[in-house]
Amino acid sequence: MHGSARDRLAHRRAIPDDSVAPQPRLGQPAQAPAQRGPPSGQYAFLLQAGVSDATLAIADAEARRCGVPVHQVLLSTGLVSQTAYTSALAEWLGVAVAGWDAVFHLGTPGAADVKAEGAPAHFSGRSYRVLCAEDETPGVLRERIARLKTRGLSVALSTRFRLDAALDTHLQPARLDHAIAGLSRQQPACSAAGPTWIWQVIAAAVAVGLIVGGFSVLPHATLAAVSGIIAVPFLCVTMLRVIALREVIASPRKLMRRQPAVDILPETLPLYTVMVPLFREVKVLPGLLQSLQAIVYPRAKLEILLVLEAVDIETQAAVLATRLPANFRTVVVPDQAPRTKPKALNYALQFARGEYVVVYDAEDRPEPDQLLRALTAFERGPPQLGCVQAQLNIYNPGASWLTRQFTIEYSALFDAILPALARLGLPVPLGGTSNHFRRDTLIATGGWDPFNVTEDADLGFRMARRGWRTTILASTTWEEAPVTIGQWIRQRTRWLKGWMQTYLVHTRRPWRLNAELGLRGAFGFHALMGALLLSALVHPLFYVLLAYHALLGELLTPSDTMAGAIFWTVACINLAGGYVASILVGALSVWRRGRRRLALSALFMPVIWLLMSAAAYRALWQLVRDPYLWEKTEHGVDQP
Repeated sequence: MHGSARDRLAHRRAIPDDSVAPQPRLGQPAQAPAQRGPPSGQYAFLLQAGVSDATLAIADAEARRCGVPVHQVLLSTGLVSQTAYTSALAEWLGVAVAGWDAVFHLGTPGAADVKAEGAPAHFSGRSYRVLCAEDETPGVLRERIARLKTRGLSVALSTRFRLDAALDTHLQPARLDHAIAGLSRQQPACSAAGPTWIWQVIAAAVAVGLIVGGFSVLPHATLAAVSGIIAVPFLCVTMLRVIALREVIASPRKLMRRQPAVDILPETLPLYTVMVPLFREVKVLPGLLQSLQAIVYPRAKLEILLVLEAVDIETQAAVLATRLPANFRTVVVPDQAPRTKPKALNYALQFARGEYVVVYDAEDRPEPDQLLRALTAFERGPPQLGCVQAQLNIYNPGASWLTRQFTIEYSALFDAILPALARLGLPVPLGGTSNHFRRDTLIATGGWDPFNVTEDADLGFRMARRGWRTTILASTTWEEAPVTIGQWIRQRTRWLKGWMQTYLVHTRRPWRLNAELGLRGAFGFHALMGALLLSALVHPLFYVLLAYHALLGELLTPSDTMAGAIFWTVACINLAGGYVASILVGALSVWRRGRRRLALSALFMPVIWLLMSAAAYRALWQLVRDPYLWEKTEHGVDQP
């Protein structure tokens, strides 16, 4: 396991010439920074390049406050462009600048140590070793250039953007291969690239055969046996909601209490990467950029990656037409099947430099201080805390009846059910957004499964199986709920299909699942994923039986057999208990959110359950016919 955030932040290497030392640990009270002299002389060359004394002084003060080099502040805030800084630095150091005419010769992927030795390149009829102008302070770069020159090498500088473009051109096939096949190659049993194993298909066929044969020979006994078996997962779902209800009632303000973030000195903050996958998201792009720029975090330590698809020319054009802040970067994912969000995230993760990583969706509106609160959770949590999941909620509950139901569902899930799972130490299926990770933990887990269309839940269980824990953060990210029934069905179909993939993947080796999660954790997994899926598929069958007996006039007639009496008793208790618990959890959750008018809407939850059953059968059909189809949810239909 990895050390705690406090230990790792306390031992972070100081940056030469522009660091503040010694740095206090994360969580210690902030103190006023010591007064220091004028900007370091190694940046005086910028004055000759047109940077004013005032600008340099402001950047120097911010650099000392954040514990970063001066040029990092200048570049991340846009006070100086990459091109202008590189040109001025190259002139001061007496070296060339590698522009777009430079041809790089990087050899085999990963063979060139670009940062230490420079990237081999050829331009203007000469060969050079190209260093990134932004990787080190001017003083360190001058020493590195001197060492390379003593070896008879010609040296040039390049912007990070130009060098990254050269590296991406060279490494793109390997990066794309890793994004698609990395998990299936390293952990084949954990990949949904092949949804089912032979024994699972055989077991399903045998179960269906026994049920069909049983109904043809002993229908009443078979009905009683099947109802008894199905009663177990139904009861598990009901128990889960009862536990969540207890969580709501026992501490009515616990989940909504916003714990203050640790008073963190800016120089102790780690580099944080925000990744936002975008696909056909032109409508929400302005609001997204506004929300991302509102994040409370030093720009010099905040890297925001907009992850674009190569085939999505419209969104690329919209981004190009927008003047992005200097700490924003775009990553274009090559078009190769499967075209899924997890594949895009795996590809973009290879560009991320942050010690911590968070994923947001295009329509997300996170609370501005969420990153600081996530770091506080990592600091206060145990060493095995690998993920912090923010609470998700809906900003358009008044758009339609469906959005009201969606708001109730999200409030119950993220304010009650998931916190209850985390408190009990059970595996937590992640939401698709606002997941904060330690980057090394995420990489060690294998990243996201590009073949799982509900990659978040799968990742949560894989992390749990490797011993990592997830906690729920009392910070909200607001999302847009689907407004129409067509949007809702398509989105819910994808979610349920992904849950089916996840359940099939993690039950390939049941004995190993039990060993890695423990009996309680394995039971929690089956109760959460398996029982929810089975209940969604079986739920409408009860209403079919009710309608059948009503047509025969036997609805209120006592059963003639003991088996029939057992079936109806168990079914009615499960149905009534499930409905009551679910309605109460949903109503109390939105009540605590201050949305009291929505509480009565929780009474319509039985209708949502029937719609969910329709989506479940659609998902089952897709799982067989087109398991990796990603049905895109349209955003920007009802923006705040």
